[in-house]
Amino acid sequence: MGVLGETVGRVVGTLWGPPFRVVSELRHARSLHPEGICLQAEVVPIRTDPPFSTVAERLAGPAIVRLSTATWRGGREWPDILGASVRFRRDARITEEVSPGDQDVLFATARHFWSLAPALLTTQVHDWLQNDYFGIAPFSVDGLGKVKLRLTSPRGASQRSGTRVQRLKDAMHAGTALLTFEVYPLDDGLPHTWTPVADILLREEVRLDPERLRFNPFHAGRGIRPRGFLHALRLPVYRQSQEGRTVH
Repeated sequence: MGVLGETVGRVVGTLWGPPFRVVSELRHARSLHPEGICLQAEVVPIRTDPPFSTVAERLAGPAIVRLSTATWRGGREWPDILGASVRFRRDARITEEVSPGDQDVLFATARHFWSLAPALLTTQVHDWLQNDYFGIAPFSVDGLGKVKLRLTSPRGASQRSGTRVQRLKDAMHAGTALLTFEVYPLDDGLPHTWTPVADILLREEVRLDPERLRFNPFHAGRGIRPRGFLHALRLPVYRQSQEGRTVH
């Protein structure tokens, strides 16, 4: 199903692309995840045993993280799916432009494509750091093979209040804002369990041009490559959506 599924995904994505472009043109923003906050981050390895340590070392260093809402704008904290896009950077420059060797990975508070509707009810929309974020579809990771990916948050002890933006800023000020990058190997030879690999420490908000900042899961400079139907569908849809944003 691998190659065939990706071929079908590209065909379906090509058909879906024009409507997403129209929505982007009408919203003057992304058709999905139109509003968010960009953060400077640092990735710190936490796994020391191979082959996980090799992956952790590749991801280590500066990063840009965008936390976002899937649907609503204007700071509305209504039922929604939240997103977390991570760009693992080769250098610490704060820029919208992707560089050779950069790696984008996109996550959302839905475990699977078919669980999007239930996720609207289970997502904690008042606090980005009270959720886990999932890659939704599988990836290939150099050294690990086929895997699932997720980001976990150290929720549970939060005493924060206010809007989700204020809660996030308070956590960064306190030094407690982080997400943990985890992998779940699907091939034989490695444990089929969620394994923490690296912490993503969220440092401070940065101002970036939302029209120029374009995350793309096919930017695979650190050896993490999307696989399967859903990821293949994304590519033409993202391209159309981004083109719709540039007409303004």
